[in-house]
Amino acid sequence: MAASAGSTGIAALDAKLMDGLPMGSTVLVSGMPGSGLELFAKQFAGAGAKDEAVVYFTTAERDEDIVNTMHDFGWTADVTIVNIGNQYYEAVLARRLEASRYRQEGVTIKDLHELHSVTVGTKREVNFLTTLAYETSQLRSPFRLVVDALDFFLESYSPTDVLSSLRTIKAHTQRSEGLALLTMLSGVHNPSVQSGVEAIVDCIFELERIRDGNAFKRNLVIRKVRNHPEKTGIHPMSLTKQGIQIE
Repeated sequence: MAASAGSTGIAALDAKLMDGLPMGSTVLVSGMPGSGLELFAKQFAGAGAKDEAVVYFTTAERDEDIVNTMHDFGWTADVTIVNIGNQYYEAVLARRLEASRYRQEGVTIKDLHELHSVTVGTKREVNFLTTLAYETSQLRSPFRLVVDALDFFLESYSPTDVLSSLRTIKAHTQRSEGLALLTMLSGVHNPSVQSGVEAIVDCIFELERIRDGNAFKRNLVIRKVRNHPEKTGIHPMSLTKQGIQIE
């Protein structure tokens, strides 16, 4: 019996794969800033919102921006948003800013701890990588997980820890027959780290944006489909009122 598949949210892309993505797949979408990574993530999330529990981890956007964008394109926005960006600001950046303000005003570090219980170091900061792995482990089928973007974790934690968490996410997604999507900027991380991420995932899509005179040409490159190298290829991509489309 053929394994069930979940839609990417792009019908033509589903047709070029296995009528979608086999359940249990972990997918990486990479590209440069402005290539459409965030839009792809929302389109993918919307494709599963009717039939699956969708959890959307964001590191750079407000909840309302995610929901409003999905509504603008007509996608179902019934998703659970875990805003790592907000949590990071509240748990880490706000305290650092407060510490800097008090230093500027002449308050000593000792006074800072006594009066405001502000931790300047990192020992008591929340480990968001652990949060990501834990939240994923709680998901039950049918589900799809979106992590937008992996760059936050690669910048904040050691590559070894990030890759270990990715293996945990992949294992849970595979065993529970869910779907996981990760976005990551291309060409900005250590090549060995990027190769490590690419080795773990089952599929890799790359969004290209190429300057062509006064406009841009866009392609969606299917770079990897585990066990199906014949599915790789380069496909012209366009941005429409329905979202990302390919030929």
